[in-house]
Amino acid sequence: MLRNLKKREGFTLIELMIVVAIIGILAAIAIPNFIKFQLRAKAGEGKVNLAAIRTSEESYFADAGTYLDWAETPALMGSQIKVPFNPAGCPASPLPAFAAGNQGFCWIGWQPEGDVYYTYQMIVALAGAPVVAPAPANGFYAAAVSDIDGDTNLNSWGVNQADIAGNPVAGAGFTTAVCGDGVAGPVAVDAAGVLVAVLGQVAPCAAVDMGRNIF
Repeated sequence: MLRNLKKREGFTLIELMIVVAIIGILAAIAIPNFIKFQLRAKAGEGKVNLAAIRTSEESYFADAGTYLDWAETPALMGSQIKVPFNPAGCPASPLPAFAAGNQGFCWIGWQPEGDVYYTYQMIVALAGAPVVAPAPANGFYAAAVSDIDGDTNLNSWGVNQADIAGNPVAGAGFTTAVCGDGVAGPVAVDAAGVLVAVLGQVAPCAAVDMGRNIF
């Protein structure tokens, strides 16, 4: 009878405490890495959409010979919760002639799929100097910014498309500090604080946060 009871013995309290401690250690290691992975995945939205904006703008330029701008859309970034990109929608088709202040993304045929974490803005330029469409433009700067980790440090990406002569878009202040570093304009800052243009490719809007701040 005693032999049968011994066979039914479970784990001791010390054994259970050791297992709980091991699980706690593994969770402490895994959870921060999982959060960083989530933030990097969210940051992918800004980079993918900027690449799509660049493609759409170039396609429109090939047809119309100019680029089109727009103000920050949505006006308030989604940050940790996604928000609708353009709940009001675009003008009914066929689109009217483009006028200053219009939503250029409607005319170039680009809108993100679903809601967004980032706000997007386009500045256009002629020979590197910012202009307001429908004035002719042969260069542009697109930016995406959000605070996807809620730490008040903006996560930002940008693409500075120079004109055919190689003139990048010169400094032009965004209505919100899109570059996330306090620098007024579409520029990046290297480790020495020197301003450098981010030409023709999606890259960190400002090297101060390397496009990802802490993650």
